[in-house]
This record gives sequence, C-alpha cells and structure tokens, in this order.
Amino acid sequence: IFSPLQSSMNYSHDTEMDKDWAADQLRRKQNLGRNGLPDTPIRRVTSALPQVAVATLQGGLASTSPPGDPTLGTTLSALAINGQSADHVRRICDGLCVLLSDREKVALHAEFAELKGVEAVLAILRQHGGETALSALRVIEKLSRTLPRELCAAGGVEILARCAEVPGQAPRLLESALRCLHGLTFDTEAKAMVSRRGVFDIAKHLLESEPDRKKHKIVAASEEQEVALEEAWADVITMCNRVYQRLSDSRQRPGASIRR
Repeated sequence: IFSPLQSSMNYSHDTEMDKDWAADQLRRKQNLGRNGLPDTPIRRVTSALPQVAVATLQGGLASTSPPGDPTLGTTLSALAINGQSADHVRRICDGLCVLLSDREKVALHAEFAELKGVEAVLAILRQHGGETALSALRVIEKLSRTLPRELCAAGGVEILARCAEVPGQAPRLLESALRCLHGLTFDTEAKAMVSRRGVFDIAKHLLESEPDRKKHKIVAASEEQEVALEEAWADVITMCNRVYQRLSDSRQRPGASIRR
C-alpha cells in the first residue's frame, strides 16, 4: 500500500553547510579567545537610576545622554564622553555615589563592574584632582567591600596608594584614599595586595609625622577654614590608625605567636 519514499541526498549542499558551520565555530572560538569575551548575549537594557540619583545628575547628563530615562549604562557612557570636563565628571560621580550607596544593592554593583564602571572611575583619578577626584574616591569607597577583587584587578590598589603618597596632598583626598584602601582589607586577597604595596608604611609615616605637621601647620584665611582643616586632618589620622590596625597582623614578627 505504501511505497518507499524516494529521496536522495545533495552531498554538495550538505558538505557546504557543514563547512560553513565549522568555519563559524572556528571564527567564534578565535574571536572569543583573542578578546576574552564571554559567549553570552550582549546586554541591551541596564538598571534605571532612582529619582534621587537622577536629580543629582541633572545638568551633567542633559546634553550627552540619549533620550529617555537615565540608566546605569547611559550614565557610564556620559562619563566616557565628558571625561575631560571636571565639572561634568564630578556631577556624574555624585550621582553614581547616591546610586551605589545602598550596601544591599549587590546585584547593581555587579552590573556596574560588568559595564566596566570600575575602570572608568579609576581612570578619573588618573586625569583629575580636587573635588572631582574626591567624588570619584567616594564612588570607589562604596565599591571597596563589594567589588574588592575587581578594583584590585583594575589597578586600584596602586592608584589609591599613589594618591595617599602625593606630597602635600589635601587631607580630604588623603582620608578618602585611605578609607578606600581600608575597605579593601576586608577581602583576603585584596588585603594581601594592599599589604604588599606598602600601605602599612604609608599609614605609619603619616602617624609619625603628625606631631611635626602640627608644629608647622598652615594658617588658614579664616577661623572657620582653620577648624575645617583641623577636622580633616583628624579624620586622616583616624583612618591611618584603622589601616595600621588592619594591616599590623600581617606584619607580625616571626615567633610572635609562640610568645603568646
């Protein structure tokens, strides 16, 4: 009743399909291996910014963001576009600081790292100083305990240590850099990198030089400025003590544990 199906294989067509598939797989493997890119879809939607962060960013993103509500992706894009403008960078960093200040937003911090936000913020410290650098340091402080290894991998320890080593560094910048380094010490691997960079010696030097600084302190233009300056240096000493204590256990002398 049923007759066998009459079919024949097109060897030429099938062979070409196999060759195309094999070439595509080889090209995919070479591209991913060369660029270090994961074999995952490209992210096209990023987290929307809360209204408080949007309000902080007003004026910094107005002329550079695409139409629509600001997102983490568009904010980082604006940061790259306005990298040479200290005022724009400061505004954007202030907005990011508000966004990242909630310690429960671990997923948001991970997305920030995925979008290369860690590298973008560290780049600001290479290009800018003053209030702009201070805003960037405040962002890094928010990430220091949630993304310590990402910060270390991007060269964060070296950048922060250099910021703390600058002769005559402004006390607020100095304190913020030490605060970031202190946050990194709560991760085992990051703490080891901070210790190897000599941050313990930086903190020790600042503590030992504090009496001499007080003897030759700069006279401010007004009493209010002088009080603010002394408060800033008091915060520096507080952070020095914290960093010193966090790193002192890794510098115990041989046999110290035996004498206990």
